[in-house]
Amino acid sequence: MEKDKKIADTNWGLKPDDQPANAKEVAPHLTQAYRYDPNEPDVVRKILLAQRRGFNTANRVRVEAGRTIVLDINKDEFVIEGLSYGDPKLIELLDLLGAAFNRPEFAKLPKDEQTPREFALSRAWAWGAERAGG
Repeated sequence: MEKDKKIADTNWGLKPDDQPANAKEVAPHLTQAYRYDPNEPDVVRKILLAQRRGFNTANRVRVEAGRTIVLDINKDEFVIEGLSYGDPKLIELLDLLGAAFNRPEFAKLPKDEQTPREFALSRAWAWGAERAGG
């Protein structure tokens, strides 16, 4: 039994099949927004847990001035208020979500950037990418 738990546990505490089919399934318990606090320990993990508990598989992420929005495959939105351009935790979140973006160029964007950017969440790591600096 312990072996099965280790295989099923994704280290986020939830299996992918524990996610709801859509946000309406969990409406009374749904957290549609997360107030980002950069001083909160393990904040990116907590954001991802909150998103996974109330929404289906993340499909896209949109970064706007002052907030980041994770959209699931049903286009339900999970809003992260306060996490935006110029914050290194945003790059960590985008990496963990699997966004395809240019890290060095994105890191150069100023905190007051106004142009929204949207990324698909379908990146797959190529063999050897970690050795090539990817």
